[in-house]
Amino acid sequence: MKELKLYNWYGESFDSILPSSVNNLKAYKKQVRNIFMRTNDRIKSQEKVDKDLFLRARTKLNDNLKRELASHKVAYKNKVVVLKDSIKKLSYFDSMESLLKFEIKKLNKSKKDIQSYAQDFVYSLTKSADEVEYKIENIHKLQERTFVDEQELFKKYTIYNIILLYISNYKDLDFDISKIEHLLLPIELNWVNKFKESSNISEYFKNIYSNLEKQRESLQAKKSELLRQYNETHKLQKELFIKEQQNIKLETQQKILKLEYEYNENLKQQRLQAKISKKEALAKIKEQESLIKSNENKNNNISNSIIESSKSKVAQIKSNYKNELKIQKVRSRIQVYKDLTNYLLKHKVEVNKFDFSLNKLSFEELQNKENELSKYYSENKFNSKLAQNAIRFFLTKTNFYRSVKEGKLLIKSQYKNLVGLAREKYTYEGHFNKEESKALKEAFIDSRLTRLKYRYEKIEATTKLDELKKEGVYKKEQNDFKAAKEKILNEHKHNLKEAKEKLKSKEISKPAYKNKLIELNIYKKEAINEEKLKSRIQSNKEILKSLFWRELAETKINKKLYESKITEAQKSIPVETMRNLRWLTAFLNFIFPGLSELIFFKQYAKGILMSLVSLISLTLIIPFSFGFYWQEMGGIPGFSDLGAHLYSFENGVFPDARIYLFGGVISVILMVFITVFHTVSSLGAYRVAKQLEYGSRPSKWAHTKRWLNTSGFPWMISLLGWILMVFIVATPVITSILVSFTNYGFKHEAPAQSVDWVGLKQWGKWWIFREQNLFLSLQRVILWTLVWTVASTILPISLGIIISVLTNNHRIRFKKLFRLIYILPWAIPAFVTLTFIRSLFRGGDEGVINVILLGMGLISQSKNWLNEIGTARVLVVLVQTWIGYAWIFMLVTGNLQSIPKDIYEAGSVDGAKGRQLFWYLTLPSLLISIAPMLIGQFVGAFNNFTTISIFTGGGPSYAESTSFGEASTDIIISWVYKLTTSSGNIEGNQAFAAALTTLAASFSIAVSARGFIKSMSRRD
Repeated sequence: MKELKLYNWYGESFDSILPSSVNNLKAYKKQVRNIFMRTNDRIKSQEKVDKDLFLRARTKLNDNLKRELASHKVAYKNKVVVLKDSIKKLSYFDSMESLLKFEIKKLNKSKKDIQSYAQDFVYSLTKSADEVEYKIENIHKLQERTFVDEQELFKKYTIYNIILLYISNYKDLDFDISKIEHLLLPIELNWVNKFKESSNISEYFKNIYSNLEKQRESLQAKKSELLRQYNETHKLQKELFIKEQQNIKLETQQKILKLEYEYNENLKQQRLQAKISKKEALAKIKEQESLIKSNENKNNNISNSIIESSKSKVAQIKSNYKNELKIQKVRSRIQVYKDLTNYLLKHKVEVNKFDFSLNKLSFEELQNKENELSKYYSENKFNSKLAQNAIRFFLTKTNFYRSVKEGKLLIKSQYKNLVGLAREKYTYEGHFNKEESKALKEAFIDSRLTRLKYRYEKIEATTKLDELKKEGVYKKEQNDFKAAKEKILNEHKHNLKEAKEKLKSKEISKPAYKNKLIELNIYKKEAINEEKLKSRIQSNKEILKSLFWRELAETKINKKLYESKITEAQKSIPVETMRNLRWLTAFLNFIFPGLSELIFFKQYAKGILMSLVSLISLTLIIPFSFGFYWQEMGGIPGFSDLGAHLYSFENGVFPDARIYLFGGVISVILMVFITVFHTVSSLGAYRVAKQLEYGSRPSKWAHTKRWLNTSGFPWMISLLGWILMVFIVATPVITSILVSFTNYGFKHEAPAQSVDWVGLKQWGKWWIFREQNLFLSLQRVILWTLVWTVASTILPISLGIIISVLTNNHRIRFKKLFRLIYILPWAIPAFVTLTFIRSLFRGGDEGVINVILLGMGLISQSKNWLNEIGTARVLVVLVQTWIGYAWIFMLVTGNLQSIPKDIYEAGSVDGAKGRQLFWYLTLPSLLISIAPMLIGQFVGAFNNFTTISIFTGGGPSYAESTSFGEASTDIIISWVYKLTTSSGNIEGNQAFAAALTTLAASFSIAVSARGFIKSMSRRD
């Protein structure tokens, strides 16, 4: 059997200091339980690691599978693509006309190649160092050779062109060239006439045509053979491809299943082994239970005698400690006088030499001593400025207070040391007390040294300033410093002016000018600081000016050093506990968070904070959530019928269902917050109690404070934002969704009428209203919403990117002016722009656009632009483009500045042109950075009620209208608005509109969420 072990925060094990206290049945069972729980903790920790490795391996295998399948698909396509390409090339020979066109095209290409070769050859000769005669000779040879080649090409071209013209115009194959002489070019006609003189031209063309036909038939036969081979090969290869693809997938799936099996089996075996070990250990304890119990009483007597003896000593030490605190307060005040006296003696100031042996003096004697010292220093007038300043700065309330505080640290250190010596015989608490004593003593020394160090600095700096004033140097040095500072500033202004002139004369570039400004500012500050250090007045003033903050910083460092030593002792020294507190502390903290911290863990600061939150939740939030404090809101109980049970027309009681619904949502959210708080507190207490059972001490407030200042800081600053988001964003959304499950609206208007829950009735109205052309209304609105969303997103984005890229070009001058002009549409409020443009397109003779077009003669009569469906839709998209592009322009302009120029230089070196640089470098870099904003633009366009409402009001109406009031430019959100305001003939119209809104919101949320996930994965 294993004796009880204790474990600190680092996992190090310790034996009990008093063996007799752990040689009992309870301790043995606790050790078995601790080993089992620690084994489970280790298994869980390893499970997280193994699970992470398994998931990574599975992801890697799936990625490899995708790559392998893609490679396999490419290989499959490559196997048949050769035959496919050959068949495609042979398609030129399906008819004689296509064959001749193909041959003529080849001849044209050959002619261009010959000409290109000749040009390159002549260019190379001009660059060579050969003799002129040699160059001329080679050019003549080239002319002769080129002439022969072109003659041959012309002959072939003429023959093929004549045959093509003949068979295109005549079906016979007699090749009577006289029939098409009027279609031939003069040069071709000349060639034909010459050829007629030497031979029979018809027979000549017949022979050529016959040869071409044989060639074509041969190629057609080859194409048919290739096509047959392709069909057979394609079929076989496709079957083979599918089988191989399935084999690759199966092989990967087998690997994943094997890894998953190994992971689960290993975890299962570890847990099983832990249970078996626990069972065996408990069985062994049961076997020797009688022997353990027989020795238990004897061990308890030994332990109790040692513990009682130590406790009596500790009680005596505590009693003495309280008396010592009272005496130490006076000693600490006297210590201030002692420090002052020693300082004055050190600096050769004549003072009385007092006896500062204080250890043997009683409380009354110490008080008399303090009064004597106080009277001496208050009545005596010292001539020395040093003495006067020392008395002034030593005998302050703050200095006395800090000295008393230091004295308390010293007394507490001695107390902890004595308690530790008394307890170390039976508990590790004694070792912790001794470490705490060392930390307190070091804190006392550090605090005292810091206080005296800065007192001395303050006295000496003040004394030096007084001496300088007395000697008359003060004014002189002050004037010298002002003169030197003025000289530095004048020199700085001169340098600035010189740099500006160089920029104007273009001796330096703008970036160089900016760097020069930074350099001059740094030089100015350094020069002024150097003058301050030279001046005794300024240097002493700087000492006094920074003294408080330097002392405060050092005090904070001393405090952190003390806290780190206590934290290290808390983590490294274990604590004994025999009680099983896990479930008790978890239950207490679930009922009242903070109780366990105050009662069991001694985490007083944390416990008080949690208790305050618990009091607020139990006295304010929970009662409010159940309908107390506000009678007009029923809280969670009022959710059941939205106050309908209180409705009474006779008594004039009209509960507002809207308040009941909104209040119910808030109440549920508040209860969720409270439940989460209580649950998290309970789990936290369970974990701390579990570690306490192992032997690990609960952490101190310093540890919690450090967590709040480091890794916990983002959570703390985000908490308020999350709470506000829940109440400002989530609550109205949830309420809107819940409204769709009621009959709120026409015939059920709150508060005059009651509102009831109707379940999915509003969602079922899609089918109920089908006979009233609801589906037609939906089709019209949804199709136009999609068109509007895509158009009013893509056009502003495209225009904004194009203008931004153009104005960012280095060849454009006055960029700032252009950018200012282009963002003006964004600066002007949207409703002003929409109202103004609407007035421009007014129908009749009053519209400005009509007046202009009539005056230019482009239209014969005035048009009602906004009363025609086509023009109204185009105009509303163009207006939204005008309003929206400026924001995209500004966004893209900012991101263009962040793209490194190195990548453009590298692209240019690789031979990329402007268009390629834009498509392959600029645009991908932009899309990565602005993708989330573009998704937001899409969602905003989908729900853009303002533009539609102000510019067109949803109109013009359709020729075939429905009872649901949709018009040609209505999107879902504007149509829903019409349903809630004007379509009063639908019972529960607002609830029905809420259902429509929920559906539309679901679509936009799904699209934006998918876009965000894709953009984030692409960025990763």
